[in-house]
Amino acid sequence: MSLVRFERATLLALLSGFVFSVAGMAQLMPAPPQVPQIPQGPPMPSMPTMPDSQVPQGPPPDMPQQRQQQQDQERRNNQQGSAGFLGAWCAQGDPSKQASISSNGPMLNLTNESGSTSIGNMQGNNQIVAPEWQFVTGTLSGDGRRINWSNGTFWARCYGGGGGGGGGYRTPNLNGNWYPNGNRSLQCSIQQRRGNLTLQNEVGDRATGSFNGKWSVTTNWQGTRITGTISRDGTRIDWSNGTYWIRYRLYGQ
Repeated sequence: MSLVRFERATLLALLSGFVFSVAGMAQLMPAPPQVPQIPQGPPMPSMPTMPDSQVPQGPPPDMPQQRQQQQDQERRNNQQGSAGFLGAWCAQGDPSKQASISSNGPMLNLTNESGSTSIGNMQGNNQIVAPEWQFVTGTLSGDGRRINWSNGTFWARCYGGGGGGGGGYRTPNLNGNWYPNGNRSLQCSIQQRRGNLTLQNEVGDRATGSFNGKWSVTTNWQGTRITGTISRDGTRIDWSNGTYWIRYRLYGQ
């Protein structure tokens, strides 16, 4: 064998050994670690849908109307309750000590025997409070003939006999036809006998009545009590329910 061939054979052997060594090392080297997968959390629950019956609703659209109706009813109740207080009164039951209560919208105007005045605020159906008189409270008796004041005094109804005497004054003559709210096309009437009154309104309803004082009457319309204040010329009656009657025939006299 020549020297050249020997060198080639040696070189091939060395190359073959290197290749096998590299392959062997590759088998001995550990495999690269695998990247672990990021665990996934449980799926987010979807928002539950609220049934229509549980969805909060705003106030019904008719709430303002309901409040208005309630206020109107309270106003009517106050007017009915205040009617029992209206009219002429005698302090301590003395006819020479004249007092009075008149209507002023939702409130009352009170005047005592000395001429002192105060507004009156209703409390319930049978009590009034007078702020200008140190908040004295008056309680109306069940028969409507007496107001007992919290300061120990009282007012009694001033009743007069039809033609004078009794209460010490002559009551006006209310006999005749009257016109509701000044409407000449509608007609009411009053019959007066010895201080007792029989009334008929424009729709035919009838009532009985009597004088509480010279310029005040109380009427009973089938259980509803309405008080009237008579003008000094006797031509107008202002009723506690907010209406009035007029008789025109006296204007020319």
